Formats: sequence, structure tokens, C-alpha cells
Amino acid sequence: PASSPRAGHEELFQALRALRKRLAEEEGVPPFIIFGDATLLEMASLCPGDEAALLQVSGVGRHKLARYGRQFLAEIGSYQARRQGTG
Repeated sequence: PASSPRAGHEELFQALRALRKRLAEEEGVPPFIIFGDATLLEMASLCPGDEAALLQVSGVGRHKLARYGRQFLAEIGSYQARRQGTG
């Protein structure tokens, strides 16, 4: 179903959810305020590699990009490095 990550993306989706939870706890806001699950699923599927690509993800605007983009791109990058066996 569209609401679950495709095979291979589950690990990244869970990593992004963990990052979102940590940021939400630091800021004292509910996790969905940072990004919704649908946005994280799309990130896990597309694996954007830079800010321009991240902006194409539904739910990512300039404000959230500026606030959270670096952390989420770093998480995606480290996931890809692990998958390639270089991290």
C-alpha cells in the first residue's frame, strides 16, 4: 500500500522517523509538526541528495528546508553510504 515504505526503504524511513522524533523532543513539539509520515515516506523513496531535490518532496517548503533540511539530508546520505558499504 501507499502508506508503507517499499522494500528497501523501510530502514531509511525508520531512521528518518527517529531523527524527526529527536528533533521534536528537542523543540517540544509533536513529530508531525516537523514532517508528516507521508513526507518521510517520500524522502525514503526518492532519497534526495541535495536541497533542490529535497524541496521537490511534498511537505518540504523553504522554511522547513532551512530549519531541518541539513539534518534530513545528512541522514539520507549516511543511509546511502551504509547501503553501499562505505559507512
